[in-house]
Parts: sequence; C-alpha cells; structure tokens
Amino acid sequence: MPILFLAVDGFNLIRRIFEARQPRNARDVESVVDAAKGSLSRILTKFSPSHAAVVFEDRGRTWRHLLSRDYKANRSPTPDLLLNGLHEFVAGFQEIGVTDCKVPSYEADDVIGTIASVVAGLGGRTVIVSTDKVYLQLLSSEITLFDYFNDRLWDRQSMRDHFGVSVDQYVDYLALIGDKSNNLKGVPGIGPKSALQLLSRYSDLESAITSAADDKLANKVQASKEDARRCRQLAQLKTDVELGRTLKSFRLSSSSKD
Repeated sequence: MPILFLAVDGFNLIRRIFEARQPRNARDVESVVDAAKGSLSRILTKFSPSHAAVVFEDRGRTWRHLLSRDYKANRSPTPDLLLNGLHEFVAGFQEIGVTDCKVPSYEADDVIGTIASVVAGLGGRTVIVSTDKVYLQLLSSEITLFDYFNDRLWDRQSMRDHFGVSVDQYVDYLALIGDKSNNLKGVPGIGPKSALQLLSRYSDLESAITSAADDKLANKVQASKEDARRCRQLAQLKTDVELGRTLKSFRLSSSSKD
C-alpha cells in the first residue's frame, strides 16, 4: 500500500490556536492542547494517512541565522506560557497516535521538505499541513499543501493561478519580492507585478542577474544581486536533512486513523 504521509508544521498549528484562545495561565493551556488535538484528529480523519508526524524545531539558532543575523528578527517573541507548555502538546498528540519530530539546527520547514522528498522517492504522497506559503516550492504530483485554518488545498495549478509563477520559479519570486514573515528584504523597487515581469522575461533570478539587456527592472536586480542571491538561499528549503530515524517510526496504528 502506497505511503500517504501527513506532515504537520507543529508550531504553525499550535500558535494559531494559542493566539485565538489567548490563555492566561497554565490551566488555560490545557484547553488549547485539547483544541489542538481536536484539530489534528479532524485532519487525520480528512486525509486518512498511513504515516504522520508533527514537526517542531529547536527554538535556538539555525543554519539560516548563520547566513543572516536579521533572519526572523522582526518576529515578536514566543510567549513563555506557550514555550513552557510545548511538552503538553507533544504528549497530547502522542495520545492520538502521532509522534513528534525535530532535528537540531534545522527548521521544521527543512525537516518537512526532507520527509516529503523521501516519501516521493518511495512512490508515496505527502500532505503538508501549514499556513506557511514557503512550502509552495515543494509542490508536485506527490506533494500538496493544506491550509487547515482556511480549508484550502494547494497544488501546482492553484499556486500558478494565484501567484502567476510556476513551482520552479517560486523561490526566485521570493528572492525578488522578499518574505516579510521571515524578514527577507528582497530587491528594492521590485514588487509582485515587476517580479512577474522579470520571471516572464528571464525565467529565473540568475538569468536576470547575468542579462546584458538594457532593462530597468533587470538593472535593479543586478544592483542588489548579492542580497538577492542570499535571499534566495535563505528561502530555499533543504530536502536532505539527516532525520536520524526511519519512516517506519511514523507509521500510524489503525486506531489513529479512526
């Protein structure tokens, strides 16, 4: 039976629910845990996966912070109440049969990208659960992205319809316009419309950088080429993280799928 892996961006799911409920103390966090468990149970019912994991990350620095000290510097700090209660969420997810996963020095995005790549290599499919659109770069016939809070399933066609770029161009698109959620600045003077024009003319970022054409938009990219390349590197997800465990450890029991 082919693998269907449900890869949940754990902190993305939990923080949305946490912020909606605004708990004031540790006892209130219990209700957030119950809500998160309920949400995950509904997602399991919707997709009936054979394997699943809630993927977290260490709250310390990752390889991206070594490339850019400003990476994610614009984000508000995570509430201590949530950080101190994370183990309760992990335990709650384990109660419904879903294990957690994290790899030191890597973000959940990279771990999920690796899982999806491994599963695709084995002929299986992955549904990524997150509102983070950085995962759109992974979309393929074997990988889809599910936005639980808006009940929206992204695939290659819906992404192109929405953004006007192909999956292969999406990281270049982010390198050009930036990514506010991760404090990636992009190229000054280049917004979504001009980024589409550039990618239509040159196909990718590097071709715009090396173009000899008399083009005002390309000139803007060339003037900030090192920043654009660094932004691309930061936006690109890794798919070769050493997970330290096998897919078998993520297999769901039949009771987890009910």
